[in-house]
Amino acid sequence: MRQKLFAVLISSALLIAALSGCGSVKDVARNAAESVVELLSGEVTGEIGQTYSTKWFEFTVQSIDEVSEYEGYSPAEGSVLYDVLITEKGTFEEPSPMGTFDFYMDAPSFPDYVYPIDPLNEDMMPLEFDLAKDQTVEYHMVYEIPADVSGLNLMYTEVDEDDNEGVTFNIPIE
Repeated sequence: MRQKLFAVLISSALLIAALSGCGSVKDVARNAAESVVELLSGEVTGEIGQTYSTKWFEFTVQSIDEVSEYEGYSPAEGSVLYDVLITEKGTFEEPSPMGTFDFYMDAPSFPDYVYPIDPLNEDMMPLEFDLAKDQTVEYHMVYEIPADVSGLNLMYTEVDEDDNEGVTFNIPIE
Protein backbone atom coordinates (compact mmCIF):
# COMPACT_ATOMS: atom_id res chain seq x y z
CA MET A 1 0.00 0.00 0.00
CA ARG A 2 2.72 2.49 0.94
CA GLN A 3 4.77 1.56 -2.14
CA LYS A 4 1.73 2.22 -4.34
CA LEU A 5 1.18 5.55 -2.61
CA PHE A 6 4.83 6.47 -3.17
CA ALA A 7 4.61 5.50 -6.87
CA VAL A 8 1.42 7.55 -7.33
CA LEU A 9 2.93 10.59 -5.62
CA ILE A 10 6.16 10.40 -7.63
CA SER A 11 4.26 9.90 -10.89
CA SER A 12 1.94 12.81 -10.12
CA ALA A 13 4.84 15.07 -9.22
CA LEU A 14 6.71 14.20 -12.43
CA LEU A 15 3.58 14.79 -14.53
CA ILE A 16 2.98 18.17 -12.89
CA ALA A 17 6.62 19.14 -13.45
CA ALA A 18 6.47 18.11 -17.09
CA LEU A 19 3.20 19.96 -17.74
CA SER A 20 4.12 23.11 -15.88
CA GLY A 21 7.67 23.38 -17.14
CA CYS A 22 8.77 24.84 -13.84
CA GLY A 23 11.40 23.36 -11.61
CA SER A 24 13.58 20.41 -12.38
CA VAL A 25 12.20 16.88 -12.37
CA LYS A 26 14.86 16.02 -9.79
CA ASP A 27 13.61 18.73 -7.38
CA VAL A 28 9.98 17.71 -7.84
CA ALA A 29 10.83 14.04 -7.24
CA ARG A 30 12.80 14.92 -4.10
CA ASN A 31 9.90 17.03 -2.76
CA ALA A 32 7.44 14.19 -3.49
CA ALA A 33 9.70 11.68 -1.69
CA GLU A 34 9.88 14.00 1.35
CA SER A 35 6.06 14.18 1.37
CA VAL A 36 5.85 10.38 1.39
CA VAL A 37 8.26 10.20 4.34
CA GLU A 38 6.02 12.66 6.22
CA LEU A 39 3.02 10.40 5.51
CA LEU A 40 4.90 7.37 6.86
CA SER A 41 5.96 9.12 10.05
CA GLY A 42 4.42 11.72 12.28
CA GLU A 43 1.47 11.37 14.62
CA VAL A 44 -2.03 9.99 14.24
CA THR A 45 -4.56 11.15 16.84
CA GLY A 46 -6.99 8.32 17.35
CA GLU A 47 -10.03 7.41 19.34
CA ILE A 48 -11.37 4.51 21.34
CA GLY A 49 -13.10 1.87 19.20
CA GLN A 50 -11.26 2.74 15.98
CA THR A 51 -8.91 0.18 14.37
CA TYR A 52 -5.43 1.36 13.35
CA SER A 53 -2.87 -0.39 11.14
CA THR A 54 0.82 -0.35 11.95
CA LYS A 55 3.67 -1.94 9.98
CA TRP A 56 3.22 -5.22 11.87
CA PHE A 57 -0.28 -5.45 13.29
CA GLU A 58 -3.68 -3.83 13.66
CA PHE A 59 -4.97 -2.67 17.02
CA THR A 60 -8.19 -1.40 18.51
CA VAL A 61 -8.40 0.21 21.93
CA GLN A 62 -11.76 -1.17 23.09
CA SER A 63 -11.96 0.83 26.31
CA ILE A 64 -9.99 2.90 28.81
CA ASP A 65 -11.53 2.95 32.28
CA GLU A 66 -10.36 4.47 35.53
CA VAL A 67 -10.63 1.76 38.20
CA SER A 68 -10.07 1.80 41.96
CA GLU A 69 -8.30 -1.59 41.94
CA TYR A 70 -7.48 -4.46 39.61
CA GLU A 71 -7.22 -8.08 40.79
CA GLY A 72 -6.44 -6.87 44.32
CA TYR A 73 -3.84 -4.34 43.13
CA SER A 74 -4.55 -0.82 44.43
CA PRO A 75 -2.73 2.33 43.36
CA ALA A 76 -0.38 4.20 45.64
CA GLU A 77 -1.85 7.23 47.41
CA GLY A 78 -2.21 10.11 44.96
CA SER A 79 -2.42 7.78 41.96
CA VAL A 80 -5.18 6.13 39.94
CA LEU A 81 -5.37 3.02 37.78
CA TYR A 82 -6.43 2.95 34.15
CA ASP A 83 -7.57 -0.39 32.74
CA VAL A 84 -7.04 -0.47 28.97
CA LEU A 85 -8.69 -3.25 26.94
CA ILE A 86 -6.97 -3.71 23.58
CA THR A 87 -7.38 -6.08 20.63
CA GLU A 88 -4.44 -6.82 18.32
CA LYS A 89 -4.32 -8.74 15.05
CA GLY A 90 -1.07 -9.83 13.40
CA THR A 91 -0.63 -8.65 9.79
CA PHE A 92 3.09 -9.20 9.19
CA GLU A 93 4.32 -12.33 7.41
CA GLU A 94 6.57 -13.32 10.33
CA PRO A 95 5.53 -13.43 14.00
CA SER A 96 5.95 -10.00 15.60
CA PRO A 97 7.44 -9.67 19.09
CA MET A 98 4.89 -7.90 21.26
CA GLY A 99 4.40 -7.13 24.93
CA THR A 100 3.74 -4.54 27.59
CA PHE A 101 6.61 -2.43 26.23
CA ASP A 102 4.60 -1.53 23.10
CA PHE A 103 1.90 0.74 24.54
CA TYR A 104 2.72 3.55 26.96
CA MET A 105 1.05 6.55 28.53
CA ASP A 106 2.38 10.06 28.28
CA ALA A 107 1.36 13.52 29.41
CA PRO A 108 3.04 16.93 29.13
CA SER A 109 4.02 16.82 32.83
CA PHE A 110 5.62 13.34 32.70
CA PRO A 111 9.43 13.17 32.72
CA ASP A 112 9.25 9.61 31.33
CA TYR A 113 6.70 7.35 29.68
CA VAL A 114 4.54 5.16 31.92
CA TYR A 115 4.24 1.48 31.01
CA PRO A 116 1.65 -1.00 32.29
CA ILE A 117 2.14 -2.83 35.55
CA ASP A 118 3.31 -6.44 35.29
CA PRO A 119 0.54 -8.93 34.46
CA LEU A 120 -1.47 -10.17 37.43
CA ASN A 121 -3.50 -12.78 35.51
CA GLU A 122 -3.84 -14.38 32.06
CA ASP A 123 -6.27 -11.64 30.94
CA MET A 124 -3.46 -9.07 31.07
CA MET A 125 -0.98 -8.59 28.26
CA PRO A 126 2.12 -10.75 28.82
CA LEU A 127 5.47 -9.04 29.26
CA GLU A 128 6.47 -10.60 25.91
CA PHE A 129 4.76 -12.78 23.30
CA ASP A 130 4.82 -13.40 19.54
CA LEU A 131 1.84 -12.30 17.47
CA ALA A 132 1.47 -14.47 14.35
CA LYS A 133 -0.08 -13.32 11.09
CA ASP A 134 -3.91 -13.41 11.32
CA GLN A 135 -3.76 -14.20 15.07
CA THR A 136 -6.08 -11.99 17.14
CA VAL A 137 -5.58 -11.44 20.86
CA GLU A 138 -7.38 -9.31 23.44
CA TYR A 139 -5.66 -8.19 26.63
CA HIS A 140 -5.98 -5.77 29.52
CA MET A 141 -3.14 -3.40 30.38
CA VAL A 142 -3.25 -1.55 33.71
CA TYR A 143 -1.40 1.74 34.19
CA GLU A 144 -0.74 3.52 37.49
CA ILE A 145 -0.88 7.27 36.90
CA PRO A 146 -0.72 10.33 39.19
CA ALA A 147 -4.30 11.41 39.95
CA ASP A 148 -3.74 15.09 39.13
CA VAL A 149 -2.30 14.63 35.64
CA SER A 150 -3.88 16.34 32.64
CA GLY A 151 -3.40 15.77 28.93
CA LEU A 152 -2.98 11.99 29.33
CA ASN A 153 -2.59 9.89 26.18
CA LEU A 154 -2.23 6.19 25.41
CA MET A 155 0.45 5.86 22.73
CA TYR A 156 2.16 3.42 20.39
CA THR A 157 5.19 4.36 18.26
CA GLU A 158 6.41 2.25 15.35
CA VAL A 159 10.10 1.52 15.88
CA ASP A 160 11.93 -0.80 13.49
CA GLU A 161 14.91 -3.05 14.22
CA ASP A 162 17.27 -0.15 13.41
CA ASP A 163 15.52 2.11 15.99
CA ASN A 164 13.97 4.25 13.22
CA GLU A 165 10.64 5.72 14.30
CA GLY A 166 7.56 5.69 12.11
CA VAL A 167 4.06 6.75 13.00
CA THR A 168 3.07 7.49 16.60
CA PHE A 169 -0.55 6.62 17.40
CA ASN A 170 -1.99 8.81 20.14
CA ILE A 171 -5.31 8.04 21.89
CA PRO A 172 -6.33 10.96 24.17
CA ILE A 173 -7.83 9.95 27.51
CA GLU A 174 -10.73 12.17 28.49
